Amino acid sequence: MNPFTISTLTTVDPLMRAAAAMHLTFDRPDLVVVTHDILEGGVRRTVADVTGVIDQTITPLEHACISCAIREDVLPTLVGLRRQARWQHVVVALPVTAEPAPLVRLLDGALRPDGQLAGADFGTVAAVVDAATLREDAFSDDWLTDRGLGLRDDDDRVIAEALAPILAAADVIVLAGQTPAPDVAFAVADHLRGDGSHVVSAELANVTPALLDRPRGRSRDCLERADPLRTPRRTPRDRAGVWSLRLESDRPFDASRLRENLHRMADHPIRVRGHFWIASRPHAACVWEEAGGQLSVGEVGTWSGRPPRTSLMVTGVGNERAAIADAFAAALHSPADPVGDDRLDDWFGATPDGDEAV
Repeated sequence: MNPFTISTLTTVDPLMRAAAAMHLTFDRPDLVVVTHDILEGGVRRTVADVTGVIDQTITPLEHACISCAIREDVLPTLVGLRRQARWQHVVVALPVTAEPAPLVRLLDGALRPDGQLAGADFGTVAAVVDAATLREDAFSDDWLTDRGLGLRDDDDRVIAEALAPILAAADVIVLAGQTPAPDVAFAVADHLRGDGSHVVSAELANVTPALLDRPRGRSRDCLERADPLRTPRRTPRDRAGVWSLRLESDRPFDASRLRENLHRMADHPIRVRGHFWIASRPHAACVWEEAGGQLSVGEVGTWSGRPPRTSLMVTGVGNERAAIADAFAAALHSPADPVGDDRLDDWFGATPDGDEAV
């Protein structure tokens, strides 16, 4: 078959997505863009290239969510476009505010030798963001639904919560604007990007080179960046008022101390991601995801033979750094103290039978 490379475009702005997709098709006659939008009760797929819109189809779905859209529509669409042998590159423009990891996970399997897209190439996972508003958006507690950006009517995420995984997973973050991106936008993107990714500044009219004229990425890199049990290997330097703080310990949290110090750790306009363990639940691998004041903690299974560890990466733009570090230290379990009452059933469910405290 002819060469066929699959890239992914993510945004939190519908106008920016539309402009980027338009310029991609104008610049590359060998490229086709597949855009998906979640509707009430279905998903709309639009296929366009330099000649214009080729196809637009609405597929009814019982549950119109991004995972359903990927499973039901994206993969067969890519297979069909490849068979036509008209294009060498396809860009999947995901629904606005949708993170790329579910699609990349699907492609990771489909591109294997026994997959439906065997022989095709993985391209680039690109995030296109507004350079002028990135600092505000990255820590914003504005509800997506208030801005008309929710994937569903009941989407309960805030802007920062949607933007964070998009920035973390991308191979390249494009700071788009009519003028060169300000230093603070570069700083925010650098602190929130994943290992091995890049940040560039470009006008939307020049977005094609930023997205496509780069070395191809690897699906496993994107998935590793999205893995909550992996924290970035690097700690970015403080820059333009943006800081990151790595909080690590081989000690677990104490359940009672964690409750007592949670507000001091979490009640800030910050971005936090990482993993931890609890003295009263030593076999449970727990994750911490926070953005724009929205905190999510939970178990994701066991440590699978890996030594348990508490590791959080905190990024902020305020003066909370010292208070967060102090609260983190105060929440850790002391080996000299007995393990107290768990008191975390409302967060993690009942303590598993046979889970012996450390």
